[in-house]
Amino acid sequence: MDTLKAIEKLAKQTQGEKVPAFDVADNVLRQIRAGEEETLGFFVFDLFASVSAVAASVVGYVSVGALRSMTNPLMEFVAPLQEVRLW
Repeated sequence: MDTLKAIEKLAKQTQGEKVPAFDVADNVLRQIRAGEEETLGFFVFDLFASVSAVAASVVGYVSVGALRSMTNPLMEFVAPLQEVRLW
């Protein structure tokens, strides 16, 4: 009960206090304007990602074409070894 009375006493003391006023509008506007200036970094990142995606697509297309042109893909691994005499 002592704790409850202490809380009630603190609540009564805070009712008479004034709420301090903070003006944060200038800081918020400054941060928003600073964020708008950094949009160039996103453009460079998007450009790099697009170029990487196009390069990966070209490599994938060429790889699939090369894989389809082989008669038996596993024979390509042992093709150089067919001429080597082991005995």
